[in-house]
Amino acid sequence: MRSGLHNHPSGVPTPSRADIEMTKTIITTAQPLGITVHDHIIIGKNGHASMKGMALI
Repeated sequence: MRSGLHNHPSGVPTPSRADIEMTKTIITTAQPLGITVHDHIIIGKNGHASMKGMALI
């Protein structure tokens, strides 16, 4: 079981298109190995964004 976490140097925690695509690729690749990605959280200057909470994954 895994969750991803990273920060955006810009301070804006909104997931980029690249963040979303890479996370979906990781989920697809990890699934046959029995690894479940539960969330990908991005930390920003004034808060955070959860891809799961935003229904992006």
